[in-house]
Amino acid sequence: IRLWTILGTKVWSTNKLKMRSLAGKTLCIVGGSGYVGKGIARHAVSLGVKTISVSRSGKPKDVNSPWIDQVEWVRGNAMNPSTFDESLKKSDAVVHLVGTLIDTSIRKNKKPGDEGTYEQMNRDAAIAVANRLVEVHPAPKMVFMSASRAPPFIKRYLTTKEEAERHILSLPKMHAVILKPGFIYSAKDRWWSVPIRYGCTLWSSSFGRVYENIKTDSVLKKPLSNFDVDQAIALEDITVTALAAAFETEFDGRRLTNTEMRMISQRFEVFGYAGK
Repeated sequence: IRLWTILGTKVWSTNKLKMRSLAGKTLCIVGGSGYVGKGIARHAVSLGVKTISVSRSGKPKDVNSPWIDQVEWVRGNAMNPSTFDESLKKSDAVVHLVGTLIDTSIRKNKKPGDEGTYEQMNRDAAIAVANRLVEVHPAPKMVFMSASRAPPFIKRYLTTKEEAERHILSLPKMHAVILKPGFIYSAKDRWWSVPIRYGCTLWSSSFGRVYENIKTDSVLKKPLSNFDVDQAIALEDITVTALAAAFETEFDGRRLTNTEMRMISQRFEVFGYAGK
């Protein structure tokens, strides 16, 4: 698949063979037993991808679907990625999803950098996996799940992810793609996320117009930034983009926004994956 710019709009070229299968590819999802991880694994399996899911808990017990038995569930610790070296070595790409929304510095009054904090979960785990992947794989490819915004008054949620982004993109030999979504919703997997989706869209549209018109040097800019919300994005758009980013070279070195991920998802519906 190739992206070309025509009249300012990115579109997929049509001279590529339409493919609905990625058979022969191997994907390792670190932090794969959660909401987004299971969505990516389910989509990968449907396309014939040999899928490995690494997490502390291993195989989830809350899923009763045929696809779950087609995934290789591996117990491992992202802070010590040598515990799943073999999974890293035999994968064509790694998708890293480990992170936390409300960390232990908030829930348990831990110090920044302690176990379960943003520094460990959102930054250090990703850096550890990326470093290990570069060490053990001849052609390391990593897709890192970051974010576009932080929850109100919790800037460390985003700044720690951004620190991980910069480190991953700077690694020699590493082919990396950063996904920066807003709130991820799914009517199928999390029905309660749908009302939040509409709330995000409404707030982003109304507050966004006001916030964008505030001058950068205004005293209001910084405090109001705590309420800046990106629009929500569908889980399906994330799962499609994660696989496109993992197995295509077109997106290497890029940070993909909500708009770009929706576009990738829409084009896949027409042309599928090339897997090159």
